[in-house]
Parts: sequence; structure tokens; C-alpha cells
Amino acid sequence: MKDFSKRLLPFVLAALIFPRSFECATAARVGSYYQENPAREALGAAYNAYRSADWPSAVMLFRRALSDPQNESDSALYMLIMAGMNSKSYKAAYADMAYFLQSYPDSEYAPLIKYQQGRSLFFMGEFDKAVLALSDFCHEHPESEMYASALFWIAESFYTGYNFEQARPLYERIVDDFPKDAKAIEAKYRLDAIKQRLREEKLLYLLQQTGESYLSSKENYEKALRRYELESAMGVTARAETSDGAAQVDGNESGQEDAKKDGAKKELVRREIVETPSGSAADYSFIDALARLKKSAAEAQGLLDDEGGAK
Repeated sequence: MKDFSKRLLPFVLAALIFPRSFECATAARVGSYYQENPAREALGAAYNAYRSADWPSAVMLFRRALSDPQNESDSALYMLIMAGMNSKSYKAAYADMAYFLQSYPDSEYAPLIKYQQGRSLFFMGEFDKAVLALSDFCHEHPESEMYASALFWIAESFYTGYNFEQARPLYERIVDDFPKDAKAIEAKYRLDAIKQRLREEKLLYLLQQTGESYLSSKENYEKALRRYELESAMGVTARAETSDGAAQVDGNESGQEDAKKDGAKKELVRREIVETPSGSAADYSFIDALARLKKSAAEAQGLLDDEGGAK
């Protein structure tokens, strides 16, 4: 007791002799003991911003808080990553994920971080890498609650790259195996969109084939028409030159002979038009060819409609 009194005596004397100085020193010690450091304050503010879905503020505050190693934890770092994903800061979030997996490989959040890695790659346009990362996640965590979502983003990577045949079975699996998952509705929408795209591609192909046949018929028609006109002009010139030095022949007989020649030429033109390179019959009339094109397009659409109704 005496020893304690001896240690306390200098403080009592200092308080009596210098009361103002002693008060200030004590206040400073108490203030420094109870006042939180800026990083600790930022951590509490970051939690509040995260709860309020204020993602940009949450990212900024979490980074400020995690600048103090004492504040770092797997949960705080996970919330920083999710805030970054929600604020669409994918590149920075991806870097944070790599640090997370290196620092906390056995964390309960590690599987979710691997899933988010695949998503971030997708949103950065790295579709091939996203497929690989999400496929690894599905292989390593087949029982994860994010399994269906991982399948969805793999399918989205194929869909965005116009690989519809690869995307379709993945969407179908989500609808069939995970009908209650939130991604099932989006998968159904994508399947309808793929079906419509494939129908449009078939229709365009049929129209292209019909259009090529039409253009071929039109070209043959114009070529034969030009030939007929040229031969007719040459025939008129030849008859004019012959009539100057030839004897007068009976008008009726000459007319019948010219009619026979013209008929033979017309028959030649008709054959060239009808017998196209593809072997299909083409009408003599340009308008008929156009009508045939429209009819073929309508028949193609009808076949596609029947196919869609049967499914």
C-alpha cells in the first residue's frame, strides 16, 4: 500500500501545482484511447454503405479501412469485392479476387470468389477465359448453390459469341435441372431467342437460294434478248443490202419466209431462257420471275411456321 502511495504521490502533486497541464494531458490520453482511428471509422462507414447498396462509396471506404492491416479479414475483403462487382469495377475486383484467394485459400468465401472470377471475366469481354474459369468452378463445386448461375454465364459466353448450338444445351439443362433457380427464367428467354434466330437464318438461306435462281433467270433473259435484238438488226441490214441488187420477188412469199426466220429465232430465244444452267424452268416474262420469287419466299415461311408449330 505504501509503495502504491509513493507512485501516486507525484501525480497528485502535479495535479495540485499544475492543474491545467495535468487536465490537458489526461484528456489527450483518454481521447486517444477512446477515439477510433480513421481506418476503423472507415470500416464502420463501409458496412453502412454496403447495407445501403451505395456501391461506389462502399468500395472507397473499404479500401480506406483495409489500408490498416488490423482491419483486414476475409469477410471485409469479400464485401469489397462484391461492392466492386456491383459498381462494375470489374478489373479492380478481379485483382482483389486474386489477392483474396492467395491470402485466404481456405475461407468459406473462396468458392464464391472463384465464381465471381468467371463473371468478372465475362463482363470484361474475356469470354473464352470466362468459360474456362466457370467450368472449373462447376467441376470443383458441383453442389454449390451457384452451380446453375455458373452454367448460365457459360451459356451467355457462348451466346454472346454467336455459338448458339453450344449455348442451347446449357440453357436447356438449367431449365430442366434447376427449374426453381432464378436463372431458369432468363434461360427460357434465351432459348426462345435462339429458336427465333435459327428460324430467321433458315428463312434467309431459302430466300438467298431463291434469289440466286431468280438472278440467273433474269441474266439469261437479258442475254438472249440482246442477242435476238442484235440478230434482228443484222437481218434487217442484210435484207436492205440484198434488195438493192436483187430481183423483185413476190411480196407474200417474202413475207412468209421472213416470218419463218423470225419464228425460228424466237424459238431459239425461248429455249435459251427456259433451259437455265440449274435445269429449272424459267418463265419468259421478267414479272413472272419476280412473282415466282415471292411465292417461294412465302412457301419457305410457311414451312418454318409449320415446323415451329409442330415443336
